[in-house]
Amino acid sequence: MRRYIQRKKKGEWQPVKEETVYLITSLSEAEAVPQDLLGLNRKHWGIEIMHRNKDVFLGEDAYTNRKDNAPHAIFVLHNLVLEICKSVSRSPTQALEYFQNDKNRAIRLVS
Repeated sequence: MRRYIQRKKKGEWQPVKEETVYLITSLSEAEAVPQDLLGLNRKHWGIEIMHRNKDVFLGEDAYTNRKDNAPHAIFVLHNLVLEICKSVSRSPTQALEYFQNDKNRAIRLVS
């Protein structure tokens, strides 16, 4: 798949670049029509961005406790935190900044 990307570095947009990415699928050649492949690729990145928010903003990948129900509890708490953040801003960074100065704001939202 060929795509065009433009990234922002230090607040300034960089020139547009062309990338070629390779997709691996179990679809046959007849089933792998371009529109379907694009849809599958977008769905994949939709899942990745959810994980990115949990990892980058909440440090989920660094969590190592695997005992009993701890992983499930952390999963539930992280989902709750992200939902609270979404109620304030689409940007997790802005939402965390909003709560940083007054941590009781989040408590008031869930109580």
